[in-house]
Amino acid sequence: MSLIINQETISDEMLYEEFDAIKTHYQNLGEVVCCDRDEEFNELAKENVTNRTLLNQESVVRFGEVGDEEVTTKLVELKKEHGGEEQFYENTGLEAGDEEAIQRKVALSISVDRLIEAEIGEDPEPGEEELEKYYQDNIDGYMSPEEVRASHMFVEPQDPEAVEKAFVDLKAAREKVLDGADFNEVAEQFLHKEEDKSDLGFFKRGDLSNELEIIAFSMRDGETSPVIVTHFGYHVLHRTGGKPSEPIPLKEIRDKVVEQFLADRREQLMAELIESLKAKGKIEEVTADV
Repeated sequence: MSLIINQETISDEMLYEEFDAIKTHYQNLGEVVCCDRDEEFNELAKENVTNRTLLNQESVVRFGEVGDEEVTTKLVELKKEHGGEEQFYENTGLEAGDEEAIQRKVALSISVDRLIEAEIGEDPEPGEEELEKYYQDNIDGYMSPEEVRASHMFVEPQDPEAVEKAFVDLKAAREKVLDGADFNEVAEQFLHKEEDKSDLGFFKRGDLSNELEIIAFSMRDGETSPVIVTHFGYHVLHRTGGKPSEPIPLKEIRDKVVEQFLADRREQLMAELIESLKAKGKIEEVTADV
C-alpha cells in the first residue's frame, strides 16, 4: 500500500518512522501497546504524515523551499535549547550520524511552522464573556480534587514473628472502636514518638498509598476500616470527614484557563486548515501490484 498526496509519494520508511514514534510515545505513557494496537497506530501514523505533508506542500507553494542556511541555524538553536548536542539526540530519539534525515525533519518543521504562523498568527487576548463561556463549557476540567480526612492506627512489624501480633493487636483495637471507644484514644498505644499523630488530616488521591486511598475514599464519615495490609505494614483507618469536588473559581485559575482556551483555539484553526487542504488536494492509497 502506497500513499500519494498531490502526486508526492510517501515512502514506507516515513510511515514506519511515524508508526514507531507513536508506539514509543504510548509505551512511555505506561500504556500496553501490544500488536493488537498496530492497526490503530498505523492509521494514526498515516493521518499524521498526511497532515504534515499537506501543510508542507502549501507552505512551499506560498513561501518556497526552506534554505540550507535556515535549517543549519535552526538545528544549532535546537541543540542549544536541549542543553547540547548529546542531550538533543537523547531527547529527540534522532540518530547522531543520520544528518540527512535530521536536516529533512528540521526543514519540514520550519516549513510547517511558518505556514501555521501565517494562518493562525499571534494569540488574541480572550474577552471576559468569551473566557467565562469557555470555563463553563469545560467546567469538568476545573474541579478541585475530592478530599478525605481520616485518623490512622499503624503497626510496622520488625521481623516475621511480629507479623501475627501486629494483626491481632490492630484487630483488637478496631473491635474497641466498633464497641464505642474513641478512635484517637485507642490509637495512642500505637504512637511511638511524641510528634506522632493519629490524625492524618485532609488528603486527596495520590497523597497516600493506593491501598489506603481505595478504602478511605470508599468509606462514609464515622466509618472504621478493617485491618489493611500494605508494604509499609498493618493499618486501620477511621474516616472523620470529607470535602467534595467543586468548581475552582475562574479568578483563581484564570491564567490556566486562558492558556487552554488559546491552545484549543489553535488546535481548531489547525484542524480547519488541514480539512481545507484535504478538500482541495488529492490523497490516494495505491495497492502495489502482486
